[in-house]
Amino acid sequence: MGANLHITLEDTKGRQTKRTIGMATETLLATYETNITAFSAALEAITDLALVKVVLAIDITGDEFVATAGASVDIGGKFSGWLDTVPTRKASLGLPGIKDALSGDDGSIPNTGAMATYTALFETAATLTVSHGEQFDSWIKGTLDR
Repeated sequence: MGANLHITLEDTKGRQTKRTIGMATETLLATYETNITAFSAALEAITDLALVKVVLAIDITGDEFVATAGASVDIGGKFSGWLDTVPTRKASLGLPGIKDALSGDDGSIPNTGAMATYTALFETAATLTVSHGEQFDSWIKGTLDR
């Protein structure tokens, strides 16, 4: 397991540059936060640029899985639904390389079984969010991209 710090720096003309910095593996998120704070302070002392974005990416191993025979990154789908925002807005959740068995002959994707388990992770009070930290309140339909 390793980690990378992805930073975006900006000048006074709005031009940005991005850098990736490797980080030592830590066991606690709090330690990463402490190290990032120290890095940011040290960087501020040596640059005139603004630090506008910091992203910590931690490699997690052990949950990978292999591709199924016939899998294609060109075949995907999406679920459209209503976000839990005020006012409510419509949004889509992309489904990369969807399994053929999960779609109907008409290109529809029913929100049942394994698909319902997946989409539930993005619903209100669940663990995952879309775009700006939003979650789905309800689903409209699922369809293949083709």
